[in-house]
Amino acid sequence: MARVICITSGKGGVGKTTVTANLGTSLACLGQKVCLIDADFGLRNLDIPLGLSSRLNYDISDFMAGRCGLHQVTIQDKRLSNLSFISCSGSADHDEDPGLFRDGVHFIAQDYDYVLIDSPAGIENGFRNAVYAADEAIIVTTPNRTAIQDADRVIGLMSDMIDAPPQLIVNMADDPADRVLKLEDIMNILNIGLIGVIHMDMDIMRSVAKGIPIALDPELESGRRFRHIAHNVVQNEQEYVFAEKPKKKRNRLFSFSKGLLWGQSNSV
Repeated sequence: MARVICITSGKGGVGKTTVTANLGTSLACLGQKVCLIDADFGLRNLDIPLGLSSRLNYDISDFMAGRCGLHQVTIQDKRLSNLSFISCSGSADHDEDPGLFRDGVHFIAQDYDYVLIDSPAGIENGFRNAVYAADEAIIVTTPNRTAIQDADRVIGLMSDMIDAPPQLIVNMADDPADRVLKLEDIMNILNIGLIGVIHMDMDIMRSVAKGIPIALDPELESGRRFRHIAHNVVQNEQEYVFAEKPKKKRNRLFSFSKGLLWGQSNSV
């Protein structure tokens, strides 16, 4: 059965959903069979960075209620045949029972190497549902002091819910618009393994707007960083520093390594 990993945060707005989309894409690029599940009931948006919004017909609530089959709720990515996506309901009224949601996720996980659950931020029912269904957790935070404080609280809550120690991704690590903590300070405060650092990057914002995960292009710095994080996940390593190359000049946005141009399709 798949490794089921919850991607979560204490504070909203830290880029957790973008990280989920790009980590899942990176794992698929490494040859893993991956399913991404949106568990943010009522505020679902994982379909946006994946460029799959126009293909939503059913959600995981429909599947668990028996209104559709698994093949009907599962959307296969057009670019990577080993990457799939399952949406959740756009209504908070459909927030699932933790046991029912866990059973549904574990049933789905039988067909994959990795299942990534995009958890809602905070500590309400949606967060608990997502964590209860997972075997592992990745915390996403920015260097903002409030985000670090909320991440620390989430780590404490998860200690009784998931046996495996959580791991950390620091996003927007050099945000010039905010007073931020140094990487060493974050690691000392949270005291969990760091598996990756993503910097502020306008290319990431463009990729989300176009529905084209930046991880598809390993020539861009952020694409390489997401793939490095995926390598850490697969190998159970915590090498967050890697040899950097100069950024590629962008004359074609997000051209794939095989020469295919994804920027002209799947716009959101």
